[in-house]
Amino acid sequence: MSEGEQTSWTRRAALGAGGLGLLGTAACGAKPTPRDEQIKDGPFQHGIASGDPLQTRVILWTCISGTGGGYVGWEISKDQDFGELAGSGQQMVGQNGPTPIKMDVGGLQPGTEYFYRFTRNDVASAIGRTKTLPQGKVDEIALAVVSCSNLPSGYFHSYAHLAASEPVDAVLALGDYIYEYGLGGYGTDDAEALGRVPEPVYECLSYADYAMRYAQYHRDPDLQAAHAIAPWIMTWDDHETANDSFKGGAQNHSEDEGDWATREAASLKAFYDWTPTREPAVDQPRSAFWRRFDFGDLASLTMIETRLSGRSKQITFDEFPVSVDADPDDPEVQAKLEHFEKKIIGRADRRMLGDAQAAFVGEALQSSVASGQAWQIIGNQTLFTETRSPNFMTSLPGWLKFVVRQTSDLFYGYFQRSRFHPLLNLDSWDGYPAARERFYDKVKSAGANMLVVTGDTHDFTASRLRDADGTKVGVELGTSGVSSPGNYSTINAPGVNFGTLTEKQNPDVILHDTSYTGYIRMKVTRQNVLADYIATSSVKVPKWTAETEYQFKVTKADIEQL
Repeated sequence: MSEGEQTSWTRRAALGAGGLGLLGTAACGAKPTPRDEQIKDGPFQHGIASGDPLQTRVILWTCISGTGGGYVGWEISKDQDFGELAGSGQQMVGQNGPTPIKMDVGGLQPGTEYFYRFTRNDVASAIGRTKTLPQGKVDEIALAVVSCSNLPSGYFHSYAHLAASEPVDAVLALGDYIYEYGLGGYGTDDAEALGRVPEPVYECLSYADYAMRYAQYHRDPDLQAAHAIAPWIMTWDDHETANDSFKGGAQNHSEDEGDWATREAASLKAFYDWTPTREPAVDQPRSAFWRRFDFGDLASLTMIETRLSGRSKQITFDEFPVSVDADPDDPEVQAKLEHFEKKIIGRADRRMLGDAQAAFVGEALQSSVASGQAWQIIGNQTLFTETRSPNFMTSLPGWLKFVVRQTSDLFYGYFQRSRFHPLLNLDSWDGYPAARERFYDKVKSAGANMLVVTGDTHDFTASRLRDADGTKVGVELGTSGVSSPGNYSTINAPGVNFGTLTEKQNPDVILHDTSYTGYIRMKVTRQNVLADYIATSSVKVPKWTAETEYQFKVTKADIEQL
């Protein structure tokens, strides 16, 4: 641990807030190499990782740093001393720079904790902990949910807390593992002061660019420690390619940046090379990144892909049909708004999933329910919950509106448009209501007990999910970002709680907190899911604390805040 750094959290958080003990689940005797002992030089400067666990298999990953080839060995064992190996092997590598390596290790036992390490030229890596998926009767599992780790924005305190806490069975990483922007782009205002300038310094476009960016992230000691503590089950969102990506393009991609298909292919190759993930079958496109994981008879986890394989191009508020100073009570204005939502945003042919993925999701839900699994968990990128903007022009104090009007045309226009209570985010499922209803139809047809976990927003959220007729179809728990700034972080508004205003506007939104960075820890049992929302202190300084700020209990009937 370098001088001046601190890993601590309140006793309330360490006990799981109120005695639920979420941070004490999935107990194990030994732990992997701690953060302050991670390798800082030699052949393993980019850490180690495991992921995509199955009942008898797991992906192991590392990167050979520096130059020069040679044999790379690996070992996996039930004990941290590696006295009796469950598997081992080696492969020859030759490289002129950092070379990622991953292997799909089989022959393991279900529901079993393992330790693993790599060697090169008699130099050993740090030790990692992983765990296979259980089969048969399972009483409980512990999961962590992370999203939106923007390295230039600040330190990865959530990863540090995750690594220092009792190990979970798996970490669900729901996208924006890296950000593609260069210096001067989103979230980089403090990068130079923090010593976290993005590499390369410009926006990622080529494979070499994306690989360099992943390599930088993998040198972060907190990211390394979080990977070493548990297997990760990952998906991407948009920033692994470019902001607000869709099938065939992205908001943050222009013609002068080259061919989109070439950029997408480069970014996906870098993602697969630099993450502990199992790649699609050779006869499938690289964007076919949807998978199912079974935790015995307790739960299925379906990780969906909502960016590159099927998503229609986003509708944006540039297409908003009335001026921001129009009269909301004018019948002509109301008619235009209704047409915009029902006939443009709500067009039946707008998609989030392609046909192959939609069929996969339907079958996964049906078979999970038929097998008796208590929970059908969906790992998802952008919010399902219908969320409308409150009227900020009537709810915000006059001084704040005056300041914003003088300093930000973007935000003041947003405040003015809020008088019409528009959908908050058209990049989320709110921008694809017909596709959302088709998804909900699959949930209802299967009789699924659906719990959606979501990233993307940089806010903590918790909501009931309802279809267009008001029928409850599930619950959504949304994690804040690891380090990405919140949507209102640039507005200095003491005494104003934007999240509370959003909750009041949306009865099914139980929590919409815009204040904290952090992540979620969950204990899943047959009866309920207990979720701790771990909020971290400022990501702008290396010292950190963490506290369980919110706690929820989800049952098949409903969700309640504890």
